[in-house]
Amino acid sequence: MEFLPEVFRTKEANGIHLRAKTILTCLPPRLSLLVFLRHSGCIFSREAVQDLREISRTCLSFPPILFFFPGELDEAKEFFDGIWEEASFVADPQIEFFRNVGLKNANLVQLAGPEVLIGTARATLKGLFYGLPGKNSLQMPGAFLVVKDRIVWEHKYRHIGDHPDWKNLPGVTLLPGAEFGPDVMPA
Repeated sequence: MEFLPEVFRTKEANGIHLRAKTILTCLPPRLSLLVFLRHSGCIFSREAVQDLREISRTCLSFPPILFFFPGELDEAKEFFDGIWEEASFVADPQIEFFRNVGLKNANLVQLAGPEVLIGTARATLKGLFYGLPGKNSLQMPGAFLVVKDRIVWEHKYRHIGDHPDWKNLPGVTLLPGAEFGPDVMPA
């Protein structure tokens, strides 16, 4: 089992809806999902946030999500205001957190290969479109399921349009929220 790097314990985080000053103190003592996004113009960043918003609103058992954005705080606010205003996120313009978990810049195939075109079609069918490229536009995304500082699962993106199966995270049982009242328990 891997652990989050020391910077997650020591570096002060700059963001919105954070519970504390450093990443580890922001995380609850249970499963949490850390999602490292691409720039504000990326159709796939918008798709990930939109999909995760829907899943977390409909499935009460989905783990809390902390997003990492590779740009300035005001750019991150503008990005999330259009998609999920209540989201918790860290602005990381120097991409220090990205680099510390091993996320690198994309190569040409990861940016514009055939699989990316298929991903673009998928996201476009959801009503999403590309925007203007933001800071760190070559940055690859990442997703990590953690319990405090322990990484229990990681999605290694093959290309920028790679789309994790958010509904099948290990250790997460999706219980629909609306159909279960407080007096009804699933079998």
